[in-house]
Amino acid sequence: MNYWRMQLHPGGDSPWAMEYAVHSIGAGFIGLDFALTEDGNVVGDLLADNNQKISSVQENFVPFAKEMVVNDKVLIIVHHHPFAVVTVDSEYNYIRRTEPKLGVWFRHFRRIKDPIYFSDFVVGNKKWVRNKEIQMTLTIQGLVNTDTLSHTLIQDMIAWHDQRS
Repeated sequence: MNYWRMQLHPGGDSPWAMEYAVHSIGAGFIGLDFALTEDGNVVGDLLADNNQKISSVQENFVPFAKEMVVNDKVLIIVHHHPFAVVTVDSEYNYIRRTEPKLGVWFRHFRRIKDPIYFSDFVVGNKKWVRNKEIQMTLTIQGLVNTDTLSHTLIQDMIAWHDQRS
């Protein structure tokens, strides 16, 4: 099982990040999408071996398809603050056209389950320092260092949730 952290808003639309996160998690999905390629094309299925021209800024999106696996834990960040920890519940999926009414504004997505919401965790755990930001400079990032605030928070939230269950 791997740990990740991720933002769920489309590029350039970060003022609505909370709304997108609520809708996406409520619909049972996490996902992302790409800006058009340099030649004006849509980045297609990341598992297809078709040598797509992904911008260097968005190369970090590829592990979402190729490295994330079922049962991985993902810390969802909104405006540099924790929102939820979710469990990946499907393989990577790609759709050519999005369906925002279903809560899926992205073409690259995975089904999720068992959201643990940070605001519930804070109420039950007074040790958390309020207003502590988690600086997100990437849309998605695998967490390999166990000493980070993000990694520790995921573990603490899971332990807290398991104690309540």
